Amino acid sequence: MALSVSSVWTGATTVSSAWVRARTTPATSATLQVADNEAMVGPVLLGPVAPGADGVVSWLVTGLEPNTRYWCLIDDGALNTSWKSTFRTQPGPVGEPLSYTFGAAGDAGLTGVGDASYITSQVSNNPVFDTMKAQSLAEEWAWFSHLGDIHYRNIAVNDPALFRTAYFDTMNYGNFVNPSARQGQFFRSVASTYVWDDHDYGPNDSNRTSASRLAAQQVYREWVPHYALPSASGIYQSWQVGRVLYIASDVRSFRDPNSNPEGPAKTMLGTAQKAWMENLLATTDAEALVWQVPSRWIGGSDTWSSFTHERDAMVQMFGDLGWLNRMIYMTADEHALSICSGPYNPYGRFPMFMFASLDSSYGANTREIYDVGQSQGRRQYGTMRVRDDGHTIALTGTGWIDGTEWKTHTAYVHVGSPAIAVSYPSGHISEPFEPTDDDQGLRNDIIAKRQDGGEAHYVKDRGPLNVNDPAVDPDGVGTYDEEVTLNVASDSQLGAQAGWRVHLGTVDEARYPVMNINLAKNPALADTLCGLNLGDAISVTDPPPWLPPDDIRLIAEGGSETLSLEQWTVELNGSPGSSWAVAQLPPGDASTAGPNLPNRLDTSGSQLVTAVDADDTELIVHTPQNGKHSRAVWMNSAGPAPTFADHFPVDLRLGGETLRATAIAPFSWDQFTRTVANGWDTSSSGHAWTLVGGFNSERSCNGTGGVVTLSGATPTNTRFQTQPGSVGDCEVRVRVSASQVSTGASLPASILLRYTSSSVNYRARLHFGTSGALFASVTRNTTQIGSTVTLRGTYAAGAAFQVRVRLVGHRILMRVWPDATTEPDVWHVDETVVTDPIATGQVGLAASVFSGNTNVAPAVVYDDWQVISPQRVTATRSLNTVIKAHAAGAAVSLAQPAVAAL
Repeated sequence: MALSVSSVWTGATTVSSAWVRARTTPATSATLQVADNEAMVGPVLLGPVAPGADGVVSWLVTGLEPNTRYWCLIDDGALNTSWKSTFRTQPGPVGEPLSYTFGAAGDAGLTGVGDASYITSQVSNNPVFDTMKAQSLAEEWAWFSHLGDIHYRNIAVNDPALFRTAYFDTMNYGNFVNPSARQGQFFRSVASTYVWDDHDYGPNDSNRTSASRLAAQQVYREWVPHYALPSASGIYQSWQVGRVLYIASDVRSFRDPNSNPEGPAKTMLGTAQKAWMENLLATTDAEALVWQVPSRWIGGSDTWSSFTHERDAMVQMFGDLGWLNRMIYMTADEHALSICSGPYNPYGRFPMFMFASLDSSYGANTREIYDVGQSQGRRQYGTMRVRDDGHTIALTGTGWIDGTEWKTHTAYVHVGSPAIAVSYPSGHISEPFEPTDDDQGLRNDIIAKRQDGGEAHYVKDRGPLNVNDPAVDPDGVGTYDEEVTLNVASDSQLGAQAGWRVHLGTVDEARYPVMNINLAKNPALADTLCGLNLGDAISVTDPPPWLPPDDIRLIAEGGSETLSLEQWTVELNGSPGSSWAVAQLPPGDASTAGPNLPNRLDTSGSQLVTAVDADDTELIVHTPQNGKHSRAVWMNSAGPAPTFADHFPVDLRLGGETLRATAIAPFSWDQFTRTVANGWDTSSSGHAWTLVGGFNSERSCNGTGGVVTLSGATPTNTRFQTQPGSVGDCEVRVRVSASQVSTGASLPASILLRYTSSSVNYRARLHFGTSGALFASVTRNTTQIGSTVTLRGTYAAGAAFQVRVRLVGHRILMRVWPDATTEPDVWHVDETVVTDPIATGQVGLAASVFSGNTNVAPAVVYDDWQVISPQRVTATRSLNTVIKAHAAGAAVSLAQPAVAAL
């Protein structure tokens, strides 16, 4: 009876249980012995248990200890030592931070390219299973996840006997009982999870229509130890280890044929499986997700690329539930080791790990999305090392080629809390604890070189001067330069490497290089400090009153411990932690962005236009425009589209004060959707238009524009229309048209800048000339600055043009282009006022005709008026208890800007 056992398969492990399934040949009742030692001293006996279908005997082993290795022997009339097996329980309770390693791979049994000598009848006996067995025992794998195609039988009929034989041969390699079969030995050395793909479910590219469907599902349930299966017609399942949730999806039982037309109803997972998955993700307390899916996410016909609508829906679901920045994707299928770090995945941007093939034919490397690398071949597998430090969960995937490490990549899930949080008032920190102007880490000029390659140079931009010489730039600190030689894949990476190092070396905050913690007074901190690793975050809350009120964020860079009869102290060395608060995509929709998370890009530099007192709640903020192209201003919650009200509130920094912007809008805007006679009334932004020159009856709003009709005895007199408030530098845009083609002389339509009176102002003028010609010019009062510029093209009566004007200091830039066409890059006018410059004034619009014009009552029509910058910021003040006034010119920035990580 010693050889009546023909397979042992363990899975569905928890901290205290495991499911052991064995097949007996012929079918025989059996008892399971379980011990925590390989010599099987003092075993626990379970059974005897009668066999089920196909002679499979099942034992649910309970009462086990967590993170413990156990051995099993089966007594089917005699102790069957040839089939001894071993497994580990899960390392600790669900919901607790746990660290462990598991293996993963797929695809074994396809002949073709490469050494296929270990394959018989589409089943593999490759030595890679010996390699994995040794590694799993040496590294104490918690389990092994088989990612599909455990064999390549391609069964295409509804015959359970064929699937039973396929599992039997996989574990025995041959048509006889064979305890030496390498796959069988491997599966007896480690607990496992398993989800099928096409070749072990049915024929190539099989789907829900396959005749093998019912037989495949039946025999899976007979043979395979698995976690709870929520569906009677699928094999999808989930389990949680620590704070990581694992979902293994069934991509065959419910799959529509790949060739079906694309559409919202086409599915790979099926309605029930997706609903189960969504409910699980919405209710779990896990912090990270590992999604095991045998079908590839991108590329090829038998992949998610044939289910684009459902793939988009899955990305939407993950985003809505906040998982996109907390998940990785694991697959096999392509017979390759392949790793995508995330940015090259356009559908969700989560990292992807492909671990294959164990022993299958392969082709050429074809997928550029795998930026870390790709290696087609046999004897390949992977490991996933999970390290949960409480504040960060690191998922490190490593590819292996027959026991030799290939490449690795780590995906980080930031749980949010620092590794250590200490409070100054609670006495956690001992004196001295003072900020310094330490410049040891200061670097503002970096040259990054590639070994035997090129180089990139990055210098900290201090504004228009772009220098760090204190003699030239009073705010500069001089040059702190460094050259580094890096082992990068290409020269294209050097710019980012240099820029990141400058970013780390120019954090604009005080340094706290040393922090002392007296553990004799604070023994409760001992366990936390013992778990501290280099690079972990430290937060100091409630700093003393002589320091800024914000929490101090540090990164642990080293330390020392002093332990004696009289003292127990730890001295930690730290560097600023704010530089590592890198960009995070907000989970779900924009309403979950949060006011102070690093998920928004800062402007390139903004400042107060006018001074504010400590209790002012409206701030006028300008983002200086510099150069040929526009810099991004703050996103608006109101005003012309696009607006982003659901992204508010957002926290800003102003001279050491943190304030919360509840709304941001252009300084002024008007879409003229109202109908008004004898004036322009109030703009869309709520500001009354002031009219100077001519008569109110010459102004009107017709529902699509603001009209100025130049009539009466003095059409050459300029009609001014201004908005309240005084500004200096600004950016203005408007759409304008003339009701007639000019005759005799031009009709100029103007954007009005720094208006203080009808005789003191700047104007940027679009001349609607005779015969349809177009010109542009700028003036100070009535004096033209520079020459008149002839514009390309012509105009017709009523034809609209877009005009953008930028005022920087006393430099006026202007461009004009036909409405509904692409805005040009060039400025058509670039002139600087030298004589009698004007410091500040109102903005607005103006119209007149040149002397000699013979049109009768021509009209200028304005629409889509917008003062893009400055902007009006409505704010709640003093979030961080700093209460103060701020002068004009004070810098305004995001409290927590998004910095692109290296």
